[in-house]
Amino acid sequence: MAEASVSESGMNKEEQDIKDILKEQERLSHEELVKLTKEAIANIIESDPIFSNLPLDPTIDEIRAQIAVARGQSIELFLERGPLPTLSIVVPSKNTSVLELKKAVKRHTNLALKREKVTKKISWKHVWKKYYLSFDNVTLADDKEDIRNYGIRSKAVLKYVKRRREKNRVQ
Repeated sequence: MAEASVSESGMNKEEQDIKDILKEQERLSHEELVKLTKEAIANIIESDPIFSNLPLDPTIDEIRAQIAVARGQSIELFLERGPLPTLSIVVPSKNTSVLELKKAVKRHTNLALKREKVTKKISWKHVWKKYYLSFDNVTLADDKEDIRNYGIRSKAVLKYVKRRREKNRVQ
């Protein structure tokens, strides 16, 4: 007569299989853990005044930027984009050139498009050829200039302004 094989724990193979299945069902699946983690992060973001204006799926860079704003190491600027939603831009509060501001605009815009699942690529060379950034009706024309020299401070509102075409004039 065939005997049921008994493991070291005193259970036969069928009992061990049943126990393993029950343990597996008790464990959370990866998807459930991801869902619970996202919910916990969303609750923290909603309840913390520092992070309350972040999206529900923030990147680590966005979290670090908000912490830097809270510590006074960075400033938050707003870019009005016509019919599109206003974009929040975070840049260091000291020694930030217009060129670095443009790079931050590019980074934040691309992230916003990615969140909206827009796959269209933007030619930033074309954008900066056709438009200036402006603050308080002053165009930020010199890429090397510090943004503080234009009077830009935290919570400032920037806009895109179309560049005027300069024709070659013969004198």
